[in-house]
Amino acid sequence: MVPDPALAVLLPRHAPTARPMLGSSPALVAVADTNALLARACHAARRSATSRELFTDLANTGRSNTFVGAHVPGELVEHLPDVAASTSTPLAVAEQMLWGRIMQGVPVVELPIRDYLNPRIRALLRTDKDLPRSLRGDPDDIDTVAVAEFLAPSLILSADSVFTRFGLSTTTAATWVEAGRNLLRMAGFEAALGDAALVAELAAEALLAGVGAAGKAAIKHPLPALLVVAGAAYCAWRAGYLEPARLRHAGRRLGALSRPALDCVGAAIESHQDARRALHVIEPDGHPTIEQRAARHLARNGRALTPGQLRDELARIAGYRVSAAALKRAMRNHPAFSRHPGDAYTVGRASEALAPRTTARSAAQPPPRDPR
Repeated sequence: MVPDPALAVLLPRHAPTARPMLGSSPALVAVADTNALLARACHAARRSATSRELFTDLANTGRSNTFVGAHVPGELVEHLPDVAASTSTPLAVAEQMLWGRIMQGVPVVELPIRDYLNPRIRALLRTDKDLPRSLRGDPDDIDTVAVAEFLAPSLILSADSVFTRFGLSTTTAATWVEAGRNLLRMAGFEAALGDAALVAELAAEALLAGVGAAGKAAIKHPLPALLVVAGAAYCAWRAGYLEPARLRHAGRRLGALSRPALDCVGAAIESHQDARRALHVIEPDGHPTIEQRAARHLARNGRALTPGQLRDELARIAGYRVSAAALKRAMRNHPAFSRHPGDAYTVGRASEALAPRTTARSAAQPPPRDPR
């Protein structure tokens, strides 16, 4: 994949941004289905073991993590041999790419029945064959929509037309990868902004620390400080640095040198906006529950947080006031959350335990071709 020229300096990334919550609007997260994961795993496996891969790149930005429904890991195990065979991909290589790389950064979100009650989710349960195809749903995909709603704003990455029929996506089998790349362009730019904000923050802290130390020294030793300032001003005057014409020339030169960088930033901002407009986003619907607020924040934060830390961040970033005890009770009673040492929580769970062990025979021989 060749990134947009305006964003070439942003990709590839090898670590998530340290400021994933930057900005007033929440980052978009991706929700993938089985077919999308299998297709990209086999595609990357056929290229090379170290090739770039869409879902891994998204995880490396730290801004647009990918999640899946609870049914997906089992389907991956079931269907990977068939997809690998149909694409002439060695099964052992495909398994390593899927479970060893892609799924390492794709948490599995399990939801209770109550999180399937949203009207746009229930619509997928309509399977009456007498209905027009445009109104016919598919219960197998309800998990994907429920997770997308639970973590909204989100983007469904899938080639399945059922999401398009119900207005949950605009992608097809030929366009969903491009939608994922648009999301990657957005996330890469936002991650770079987060990195820049961190650098600026550290530089400001260092400058303030230096100014503060100099100020304390000047207060403690006023006469030497005055002599130093006067000497520096005299040297600058004698060298002509304070002449108005020279100052104007320096300003014009600085403007000329900074113009290419400003043009690049402007092009990157425009590319980011174009990518955002091209995506069909599932926006939050209705008043969010306490579980949804917690999950949506944790899905974008990228770190395990204690109830107290989550309470403070929700109040600071979203203006949402809730007690740590209420957050803890909600997360402990909801299957979407995983508890970690130190009473910290994340949304979703790892799926590597479901990865099958490739036998020596399958590792040495390619899988048989599908007779169909």
